[in-house]
Amino acid sequence: MTTAAVKLFQARKKREEGDKPKPYDDATGKAVVAPVGNLSWGRGYNLMTCGSPGLFDAMDDYLDNALDRELSAFAWYRELDAEPTRQSVMLDVAYNAGVNGLLHFPKMLAAAHARDWATCAAECKVADARLDISRYAPLRALILSGDTAL
Repeated sequence: MTTAAVKLFQARKKREEGDKPKPYDDATGKAVVAPVGNLSWGRGYNLMTCGSPGLFDAMDDYLDNALDRELSAFAWYRELDAEPTRQSVMLDVAYNAGVNGLLHFPKMLAAAHARDWATCAAECKVADARLDISRYAPLRALILSGDTAL
């Protein structure tokens, strides 16, 4: 079952990331071309031909719900059930930085657990100024407001 937080995160991710039908280099945005044969992953999935929108949606649902289940192991995340927008921010950070990356924000997580949204937002930042402005500033606004409309 997809939670409200996952749905909010997926809508934001679709706007931020877009749908790219072919594998790409996330640093340059340029398509990756297999030098010999097919670029594949997992158990033989050909990345050059699996770019249908329906597949993107199915993959998003599966992977984002798996991430939600993984974060549900932490009490501070489960306690945010009544705060789906703020919970979706935790999903967003975990998606981009990995779960271990999210855990490197201990002051933010402690503040979320304490429902101290001002401190939580202040601690939701990264050293890379460009990334902080483009990705984390909107997340800070979501933490402060708790508003799903942002």
